[in-house]
Amino acid sequence: MKDKKHYLFLFICFCLYSFSFFCQNIELPTENKNFNKFGKKFSSEKKIDIINSKANFSKSIVTEKIINNQNFSVKSSDFVDSVRNQLLANKEVKLDYSNVDVISKIKFNDFQDTIDLADINVLSPVGGVPLLYAYEVKKNDKIFYEIQNLSNKKLQSVEIKEGDFSRFVKQDLNKQDFIKSSFVVMSDNTLNVEIKNDDFIKNLGLLKSSIRITIKKLSNISLSSEIIYDTVFTKKKITEIKYDTIIRLEANKKINLVSKQNIINKNKYSFPLLINSKDSLIAWSYWMGLNKNDSLQIEDEKNNPFANFSINELKNQKTETKDMELLFSHNKDLSFHFENYTLDRRSLNFSDNYSVFRVDNPFTIDLVKKGLVEIENNSTLYDYDIQFIGYSVSLVPSRFEVEKDVGEIKKYIILKLSGF
Repeated sequence: MKDKKHYLFLFICFCLYSFSFFCQNIELPTENKNFNKFGKKFSSEKKIDIINSKANFSKSIVTEKIINNQNFSVKSSDFVDSVRNQLLANKEVKLDYSNVDVISKIKFNDFQDTIDLADINVLSPVGGVPLLYAYEVKKNDKIFYEIQNLSNKKLQSVEIKEGDFSRFVKQDLNKQDFIKSSFVVMSDNTLNVEIKNDDFIKNLGLLKSSIRITIKKLSNISLSSEIIYDTVFTKKKITEIKYDTIIRLEANKKINLVSKQNIINKNKYSFPLLINSKDSLIAWSYWMGLNKNDSLQIEDEKNNPFANFSINELKNQKTETKDMELLFSHNKDLSFHFENYTLDRRSLNFSDNYSVFRVDNPFTIDLVKKGLVEIENNSTLYDYDIQFIGYSVSLVPSRFEVEKDVGEIKKYIILKLSGF
């Protein structure tokens, strides 16, 4: 008995399918017919994003490169038309602020443009799963839609929603029904089209309907502007100044300082600190060797222990230990008196027999005699050989031309076209 019912059910389904096949009368629109290689029709869905005639143009009058470069000379009307076309094509244009007057010449007041959102040609869905289509829309867009059942089979429902809010719904779309209407979008949202055909027989793929839906939107176009600042790097030739450090030997004197018992010569001597280099002077220094064994051989004025020490003090660098050992000199029979006639500041590393002074003020820079060192031999038995060395350190500028990427802050206007 069960087998008979099963075969009977299959026979009924076969009859219904055969009836649907021989009686089906589906006619797609002639302008949108599609055929496969076997000559059979198939469903199609076409989405068109091309703006209509007001925004269609063969080419820009002026290239985008010229629009963004204020150095090119272009006829005013051509330039304005080019900016307008670029806005319609790209929705945004960046202009140099010198072209601010262009804003008043580009008119989009009450400008509307029609966009074909969709041209849907489909057969009704099967298996209980609806067909869904989504399109972006803006506030105040005017939506025009046409819905047509091209077959003689009824469709369960068609619904158009703005987001989750239903703007149109039609139940039981009968054969050859044609609906044409419109509405205004209330907020920026997604326009959703939903086609349902949930029925036991139709879910098996029987009694299909052929549906065509066309949707267009009419948008109000508006122009907005924004001023921005941007850093632009360009290659430029600039004159750079580099300073060479010049160290100069100002004094290298050797004397014999006699003992107190010598009644012919004095046991005292004064060394004036005379600095003849005035231009770009940044430091001066002195050193004394207090006995015969403590002396410096100045064969190279720029490369010797005391010259190295003077430069290192200015750079805040450590002098090598072997050089510092050569600079150290001590004699308990000698006494010193130093007078500084300047306001220059002494460096951190110094001793009784050497010092370096930084020239960090303009008040005494022209003073040739920077100071005085007095030395006295307190011994009643011994004479001593004394060496006195003085140095000056200057910066000498050198000018030369180089090509560099130079950043400039420039003012721009961003024009934005919205509404489509």
